[in-house]
Amino acid sequence: MKSVVCCVMLLFIGGIVECAAKRRNHNDPPTDKLPITLYYESLCPYCRAFVTEQLNPSMVRQDRLAFTELTLVPYGNARKDNTTGKVTCQHGVLECELNAWHGCILEHHNITDALKLIACMMRSGKNQIDKCATRYSIDVTAVKACIKSRSVDDILEKYRKETQKIVHLYSGVPAIAVDNVYNQADQNDLTDNFDDFFCAKYEAKFNKKLKNCL
Repeated sequence: MKSVVCCVMLLFIGGIVECAAKRRNHNDPPTDKLPITLYYESLCPYCRAFVTEQLNPSMVRQDRLAFTELTLVPYGNARKDNTTGKVTCQHGVLECELNAWHGCILEHHNITDALKLIACMMRSGKNQIDKCATRYSIDVTAVKACIKSRSVDDILEKYRKETQKIVHLYSGVPAIAVDNVYNQADQNDLTDNFDDFFCAKYEAKFNKKLKNCL
């Protein structure tokens, strides 16, 4: 009799464990993520158009972010004076400051919240960190501390180093690397039809067609 009870209990416990495992698997984030790296600058009109009209709608509205290893590099065509260490940005001092804000956002927030804040700020072309943070209910205390405690040049240094890896390859920004490869021939398709390009690359790499992909 005891052996029968033990067997029943084991089956019951096994069923619970199996259900829990299935529940965890169902809620797990996608493991197949396509790397996308965007090299940009905050006040470049082409970068602003790409982020607000192509990248953000694809990542958020089409829900591609869960299937993307997204990296944002806010430096673009800035240049560093090797003597003084001072960074000069293509669109002036304000752009350097905004790039630094983006840098601190990326350092202190996950990519989901960071993209929300950055896309929101790029729509206006101004420093509207408070307005954007309120809109999405995101705490930006650490971001403000980052800006207050460090120089713009210091914040941008890591993004300068990342940009230097491909600066000899691109002719301007936005510059987009797919699956860790920058291809100049793909840039027009990426900037004009990012979601379609992403869908095709994702399906080709993982043999999976994402929702709402043509």
